[in-house]
Amino acid sequence: MKAKIMVLFASLFVLTACQSGTPESTSTTACDQPTIQGTIEMFLHESNLHVTSFDSLKCAPDWAYAKATVTDDQGVATHEDYTFQVVGDNWILKAPEIVCGSTTADGERPVDALVPAELWSQACLTPEN
Repeated sequence: MKAKIMVLFASLFVLTACQSGTPESTSTTACDQPTIQGTIEMFLHESNLHVTSFDSLKCAPDWAYAKATVTDDQGVATHEDYTFQVVGDNWILKAPEIVCGSTTADGERPVDALVPAELWSQACLTPEN
């Protein structure tokens, strides 16, 4: 019984300690090269890929489209496209298959596209998408 009480008090102490500090700002929603490149590097952290050049960035309200060159550990470089949406305080990588909308015969932006019109042609009409 004493052990259960000690575990309960220890749990409450840890929980209180975790909640008692001043919260740090984790907002990373600026649409600029350092923020978006940092987000890309975070996604690549567990892989053998590294950003070797940040090629372009275009922003629209709550959305960003970036191009970067990434290189693997053997030195093989590839050009990658990234589409992000702000969700809460973070940039979230979005799959073109989901956010670009249904394919249209005329190549126009579909009505079910989530990507804003300002970014749609770059994010959704690239050869890779």
